Amino acid sequence: MKHSSQEHQSLAGRVFDVFNHVFFIALGLVMLAPLLFVLAGSFSSSGLAQLKFGAFTSDAYQVIAQSSRTVGSILNSLIITLVGTALSITVTTMTAYGLSKRDLPGHRGMIVCVVFFMLFNVGLIPEYVLVSNVLRLKNTYWAIWLPVVISSSSLIIMMNFFRELPASIEESARIDGCNDVQTFFYMALPMSKAAVATFSLFYAVYFWNNYLNAIIYIDNASLWPVTVWLRQFIVLAQGNLLEEVGDTTRVWMPSTAVKYATIVVSTLPIVCIYPFLQKYFAKGVLIGSIKG
Repeated sequence: MKHSSQEHQSLAGRVFDVFNHVFFIALGLVMLAPLLFVLAGSFSSSGLAQLKFGAFTSDAYQVIAQSSRTVGSILNSLIITLVGTALSITVTTMTAYGLSKRDLPGHRGMIVCVVFFMLFNVGLIPEYVLVSNVLRLKNTYWAIWLPVVISSSSLIIMMNFFRELPASIEESARIDGCNDVQTFFYMALPMSKAAVATFSLFYAVYFWNNYLNAIIYIDNASLWPVTVWLRQFIVLAQGNLLEEVGDTTRVWMPSTAVKYATIVVSTLPIVCIYPFLQKYFAKGVLIGSIKG
């Protein structure tokens, strides 16, 4: 009887595994299909209008690459992403480590503030007045970095992550003569590589895809990130006519092909980074969110 029950469970487990694999493979294909459609459309002379591929061409990418501002906008996005990610992850980890100490003066009040601003936003107009008129950061990258330097949800997860570190590690560090700053940099931070890598990617994706703050606070076209600059191609591609801003060259291109090419150009860097940090996702996010 016992042997029959174990055999039945084993069969059920095998059926579940097969269903699980089939389901997630099908789900992956469903998610992959739009990406492949966009990629194919960017190389189609017809832009896959009415599902007709037309002739294979890379003209859409050539038009984007020929613009003198494309390279500059990519460099601007790299600066915004790298510096912004480094700044945000540094401030987030240091703040989270401090808030993980329950004996910190004003600990409860600061936690309430973090949760409050996670649920409620100050609003676009007050933020614009503060950034542009009070701090006078318009047409600088600080206008993009400072309003989002800390993500409240990331801060809370990192704080819980630091709380779960063994207390014996910090005690041994203090015995060796380390202060709180040295304990953070030499003990706590190296042990949180998974969480740091995960949230670094989250911040990098946000800064790379950031469009709203850039279009609001940056009027100087030479400082535009690639998201804002590629938008010009989408706007100018309407009516199948693409005209480079500031140039005299006009190129006839299918508007949908240009749109698809801009999507590929703007998403490809982040897509290339994901596989290298994928292994950190589950460990980096779930460890700090299991208990608080």
